[in-house]
Amino acid sequence: MSARPGGWRRRWILLLAFLTPPCRRIVALGSRELDGAAAPWDRWRIRVHRSICTGCRRYLQQLEILREAAHGSTDRPPPTTRLSTESRDRLKRRLRCEPAKS
Repeated sequence: MSARPGGWRRRWILLLAFLTPPCRRIVALGSRELDGAAAPWDRWRIRVHRSICTGCRRYLQQLEILREAAHGSTDRPPPTTRLSTESRDRLKRRLRCEPAKS
């Protein structure tokens, strides 16, 4: 009986994927991790998920870059204009890739 090449690796990745939460949950946990509020178990789950999911890895890297950029620009005062509720909701939908309300 011969094993398929790379078969063990595929099974290992499937097991890790089963043990980690879905991508939507990783996004929320990743934000909490950047805030320093994630539990050790959650940090482990994020690390494992990032190792197998390129989309989440890229997203969390971009989130880290945005956070660093935002923290580096503290010399400017906060903007005095506020978005309307409609504009804020539209922006949230776009960031979440949700369809527009009719």
